Amino acid sequence: MVAPHRTPLNTTRPVANGSINGMRVLMGILLLLIAVGAITGVVVALSSGQPTIALVIGLVAAAFFTRVGC
Repeated sequence: MVAPHRTPLNTTRPVANGSINGMRVLMGILLLLIAVGAITGVVVALSSGQPTIALVIGLVAAAFFTRVGC
């Protein structure tokens, strides 16, 4: 008869080493700050009566985030 497979009692399960990458966190925070800055720029430009500047800021921000997403 074949005996069951025995494992040593002191085995540990592998853990996810480095699952949070600091560089990715930094890039995520940077992208969030750029998005907040773009939205703030559009709102300030529109509230000061400069819709052309708001359109330019919006288009540049949209192009930037489209490129980042692809």
